Amino acid sequence: METNHTGTYQKRITITPSLCDASFSLGIAQQFALLQDIAAEHAEALGVGGAAMTERGAFWLAVHTRVTFFDTADMMAPLTVTTWPVRCAGEDLRLYRLYRIESEGRVLCEGRTEWMILNTKTGRLLRARDAGFPTDMDYCDEQVCVEPFSRVSDTFTEDDVVYRRKAVFSDIDYGAHMNNVAYVRAMLDIFTAEQMRRLRVKSMEIRYHEPCREGDVFAVCRKETETGYVFAIKKPDGKLSATAILTV
Repeated sequence: METNHTGTYQKRITITPSLCDASFSLGIAQQFALLQDIAAEHAEALGVGGAAMTERGAFWLAVHTRVTFFDTADMMAPLTVTTWPVRCAGEDLRLYRLYRIESEGRVLCEGRTEWMILNTKTGRLLRARDAGFPTDMDYCDEQVCVEPFSRVSDTFTEDDVVYRRKAVFSDIDYGAHMNNVAYVRAMLDIFTAEQMRRLRVKSMEIRYHEPCREGDVFAVCRKETETGYVFAIKKPDGKLSATAILTV
């Protein structure tokens, strides 16, 4: 593990079996997990990790993530995972973090996440300075995934429901709701292993609306589009929990 630069965090790992999908390659959901994990590690190094934020009565919320896929790598290949926050000001409510995964000189994916910080006592959003986020770091100004985030309208009906299931223990994180990557897995579980082998996924973009909690029975919906698929996860009351766009 190494920090190259105050505003950039990088680590080198190997594609172990737990990071692979059925095709023996680094999986899509697993790449989302790697980005989530390195963001948490960098936040810890910056003094705004989970424990520090809990002490301040604050909690990181991922609002929107897009990952663009360029290439893949097989089990036991080396990976370099890099992350850096976008330059921000103390009064900002919306913060952005960028990512890149590489293997042996090839860029496998790049990503962007929009984050907000929740005051767990009041339920209101905190500005960067009020949450203790360091805005005076030596920022890296390289930009990736610069296209504006998309929106998915709630036009899903009962005919679009592919399956329903309960949010269980393995889905739940320390915030007492479904982990961000659990939504990605639930959406991709619509496909069979053979279908995923045939798909050439160009990007996946997911927006988080209202969290599912342990015991909620949620519906996973899918519509086919000219460029791929759109998804929704709906809570028991019919409200959107997450929406996503898969481009192929």
